[in-house]
Amino acid sequence: MYEVLSSVVMSGALGAQCVLTLVLLKGDICPGQRGRLHKAFWYLVAAWALVIPFSPFATLPFIALGIFSLRSKSGKTRLSGPIPVLHLANGFGALAVLLAAWQQGVSVGTLMLSQVVLVGAITSHCLLVRARSRLQAFHRILPVAGIVAAMLMAVIIAMASTSLPEASANALVTSVLTSLGLVLLGVMVWAVHLLRQTPPHLLQLCCALMAIVGASGVALSTLA
Repeated sequence: MYEVLSSVVMSGALGAQCVLTLVLLKGDICPGQRGRLHKAFWYLVAAWALVIPFSPFATLPFIALGIFSLRSKSGKTRLSGPIPVLHLANGFGALAVLLAAWQQGVSVGTLMLSQVVLVGAITSHCLLVRARSRLQAFHRILPVAGIVAAMLMAVIIAMASTSLPEASANALVTSVLTSLGLVLLGVMVWAVHLLRQTPPHLLQLCCALMAIVGASGVALSTLA
């Protein structure tokens, strides 16, 4: 169970890390937002630390991202910290996820890669809202990317289920339906602010994150 959750956390950490890097480098953000984004990276440092017992290679992104966070100012600043170290952390994170996906086989590995987008997008959205980001485009782009990734996840689960023997497939029906139901609930809660045309709330996004992480965990344990 914990190994499955570590795979979900790893995928989400990488996806969120990439989104925050994009915001930090390309976003039109004020000094206050920049400092709050620097603080947000500490959550991802903690995520990589949780993964290390199950994937020792995660030590590299943990160290690199920790160095970046330590050397970045958490108050108002126009400086982005040591960007080469951040790129190094992203590269190490990508290698850690690819290595874990390769060790798990085709179906589980492909599912992990889809979760980089799905879990990473909702995680980064939570962190951006917590950092009081004013980049409104991301409040629309991230849920849409999550919906596409959720559809891809459903396709991967369906294709993997059809390749199983009939007896095994019948035994996994409940788990598959649970996973699909949770991911559907998660993206619906996630995108509710788009339907209402209101700003997203952190509580809303955290509920969506829990549902999506639960769906991802059930899906991985089902196909493993």
